[in-house]
Amino acid sequence: MLNDVNNIIQLMIDHFKRYQKGLKLKDLFPLRNDGYCACGCGKVLTSRQRRWASVFCQDNAVTTFFIVKGDTCVIRSELYSKDEGYCRYCGVHCENWEADHIRPVYLGGAACDLSNLQTLCSKCHKVKSYTESHLNTISSQAASILAIRRVTDFDATSCVYPKQSNDMHNLGSTTSSPSITAELQY
Repeated sequence: MLNDVNNIIQLMIDHFKRYQKGLKLKDLFPLRNDGYCACGCGKVLTSRQRRWASVFCQDNAVTTFFIVKGDTCVIRSELYSKDEGYCRYCGVHCENWEADHIRPVYLGGAACDLSNLQTLCSKCHKVKSYTESHLNTISSQAASILAIRRVTDFDATSCVYPKQSNDMHNLGSTTSSPSITAELQY
């Protein structure tokens, strides 16, 4: 029966849309008839408990629901708790950070939990988005080299570097060398 419910939920969720209109908490976490918590933690419900084994289970399920539904306020709040405003690519702490789908929405990365989201500074987010959408015909190694080169070009006036050393911003010259150009051509 649980597989039937999961199949119905998968049909309801559109992984190519950022916001899941009409999705309800009971759609993701339906009442279970087997006496276990609806969040999937595996705890047995006792006495008066009907859906959740604890307040933690309930809060976690509600947070997960809002993230899957696409509520940007909850996504940003939880992402800040996870990454603390540090860019996952360059390590810079930035007040104007952006939430990024690791697997892009256009490839089915929407309607996911927090594991498909990361904090990026605006420069790294632009580089990643450009690289994924426009340069997907080159090798991943060449795309990574290009991304590193572009990140080193930006002016970090709105960002504060973390206290630990950050080698990504100390790569030297940002001008394109013949070897980089050759790698990007195949």
